[in-house]
Amino acid sequence: MTVLVTTASKHGATREIAKEIACVFDEHSVPTELLDIDDVTDLSSYEAYVVGSGIYLRNWLKNARRFLDTHAAELAQRPTWLFASGSIVGEPPVADDPDALRPGLVERLVETTQAREHKLFAGRLDTSKLGLLERAAVRGAHASEGDHRDWDEIHRWAEEIAGQLRRSPERSLR
Repeated sequence: MTVLVTTASKHGATREIAKEIACVFDEHSVPTELLDIDDVTDLSSYEAYVVGSGIYLRNWLKNARRFLDTHAAELAQRPTWLFASGSIVGEPPVADDPDALRPGLVERLVETTQAREHKLFAGRLDTSKLGLLERAAVRGAHASEGDHRDWDEIHRWAEEIAGQLRRSPERSLR
């Protein structure tokens, strides 16, 4: 069984989370392929999927939303997990912030893909990597500079998925 871990990441923080997830899968002997979302063309060789996106202006990145829409039927046929990174508001920013994503987005993404779960992780904000409009948006949102990702939480989530994949025979995963 090979799991595809793929992400859309504008400044690299979400890609780093995907890399950690893939490393955890490797530690648990779950074969994994880690690809940027724009490099995925065929899903047929994978038995499960973990798809992630950075959050900008309370939304998944456009290329990640397009990927889910394009491949919704395939994703719905196999075990799929979704995650997002980018909760950067609050002191400190928290994971699963209900205001980090626009209302109804998570429900729509989960319904479209029949994902088992959508996990939101706190993100990383380095304003030196942002363009002028991005800086204005984070300033207006009173976002917190720094790396707010909880690596222990990310590791635990990946271990839970690895455990589910290892316990389930391939035919009964869905």
